[in-house]
Amino acid sequence: MMMLALLAFDATAFEGNQQREGVTLTYRDPADALDATMRARIIGTFFTAYLRERADFHPGAPAQAHIVIDPAYDGVAFVGEGDGATTITINPGWLAKHPDDVDLVTHEAMHIVQGYPEYANERVPGWLVEGIADYARDRYGRENAAAGWALPTVVKPGQHFDTGYRVTGAFLKWSEARNPGLVKALDAALREGRYTPALWDQRTGLALPALWAAYVQSR
Repeated sequence: MMMLALLAFDATAFEGNQQREGVTLTYRDPADALDATMRARIIGTFFTAYLRERADFHPGAPAQAHIVIDPAYDGVAFVGEGDGATTITINPGWLAKHPDDVDLVTHEAMHIVQGYPEYANERVPGWLVEGIADYARDRYGRENAAAGWALPTVVKPGQHFDTGYRVTGAFLKWSEARNPGLVKALDAALREGRYTPALWDQRTGLALPALWAAYVQSR
């Protein structure tokens, strides 16, 4: 059972805590931009996804996380770095236009689980970071269909394994089906600072470009 501890609530602000299975989520909406129904969906989606992602990929991931609803942010959602590495910031304007896209939280929650010490370099390629997060959204999301969100089933001209996000997520899903444990191995290597492209060959028997070529042919 999830219990809500109300920290502050008035006509223009909401802040509260919920705890489940040893994980505490602090939810802050200083402008009270989302109604109670959407708030419940966001919080429920977080726990549904994060508890499973954490158990499957990184049981040592943070036991405290935060969601901040920020009308001043003009993107979709993001997880910060450093002190912000456990905080999901969400643009409520995006949810107003796309009310079924609550599994954006599933993608962002996976970034908290990832917790890589570096980002966007050869040791931790950004395309793979985002591809794993979209792989997780596909695997753990609960309202993807309602949002019209899915991993692609075809490869379009110009796309490559390092396109990132859904394109890489679909490639990972296909590769994982043929090489169980691949995504978990990649994730662990990225977290531990020992990722190299050679890991694909070690886990699948094919170098990354050859594996991509086989994937493209299968599509």
